[in-house]
Amino acid sequence: MRGYLSLLVRGPAPFKGGLGNAVAALLLLVLTLFAPSIASSASHPAWWAQVQAEADQGGYKVIDGKQLKAMLAAKPAPVLLDVRPDYEYAQAHIPGALNLEFHLGDRTTLDPAKAQRMAQLVGPDKNRPLIIYCRSFRCLRSGIASRWAVNMGYKKVLRYPAGWHGWLALQGKVTPDAEPGGLRAGDYFPSCRLVVLDKASDRAYLGLTHTQPSFALEDVDADFLFVELYNELCYGCLKEVASYNALFRDIENDPALNGRLKMLGLGVGSLNREVKRFRRQKKVLFPLFADRGRDVFHCLGEPELPVAYLIQRTGKGRWKILSMLSGHIGDTKAVLRRIKAALAAATAP
Repeated sequence: MRGYLSLLVRGPAPFKGGLGNAVAALLLLVLTLFAPSIASSASHPAWWAQVQAEADQGGYKVIDGKQLKAMLAAKPAPVLLDVRPDYEYAQAHIPGALNLEFHLGDRTTLDPAKAQRMAQLVGPDKNRPLIIYCRSFRCLRSGIASRWAVNMGYKKVLRYPAGWHGWLALQGKVTPDAEPGGLRAGDYFPSCRLVVLDKASDRAYLGLTHTQPSFALEDVDADFLFVELYNELCYGCLKEVASYNALFRDIENDPALNGRLKMLGLGVGSLNREVKRFRRQKKVLFPLFADRGRDVFHCLGEPELPVAYLIQRTGKGRWKILSMLSGHIGDTKAVLRRIKAALAAATAP
């Protein structure tokens, strides 16, 4: 399959003496990492072709676990940047890694303060190798950060796409959520920015106080969110419109939930205009937004559609997954009872 890579390079003749040997080893490693690659279908997993294509487009390189270990053992050491949220970094990280969170909202624009912080962490030497990683191969953060590093002028940007989970596997350790299947209860819902489509009604319902064309989930004025993912070509998704509308009415008519729990939908792979048309034609009662690049869908682990996530705002403003509802929604009254039970459990002292 196209895109599987291995690196082939001839090293220079060894230098004499301890210092010379160290310099030669480092030179060989750098030459190996930045040499042209050739296809090798047996050396990398199935997802490698995708991340390699992203790297080719972004102007950086990708490395596997063997290359990462070799680089970390070299002198001088590269800069290792963990771009997961600080709470994940604080729990555990690759030894020696620095931390600066990137998220989906950084995909098109980068806050100047974050760019300045990155420059401070990485340092002024634009030729020093910079290795960037996040959670796993499903995480888009490391790709976003790598592109920005290239844009900032760093010459040797390397992405370790296997991420923290890949590093654990190298140590012979596997955590339950490192297995395929996506995010689940207890994980944090992906940070993202969404474009406001029905400006007046969406802003009023979600309690948005700014007038920017897009917003982050953190901007929503609610303690809980019920987020549905759908696709217009998904037959089951089309059948669920009436059920989700009924659930929306139930939430709005419940004094204990009205204003506290808000509902929205994400059109996976849809353009903004397609989402607006879909909402109008199907008479969807709650706000819909476009996940055009399937970024949120990808970060969630590409779950089977339709699917919905009940998420709670945490003390730091992030959203944690309380539960997920896959497939046919069924009896909306039963779903409402399930939601209220989850909220009660989440807020119990």
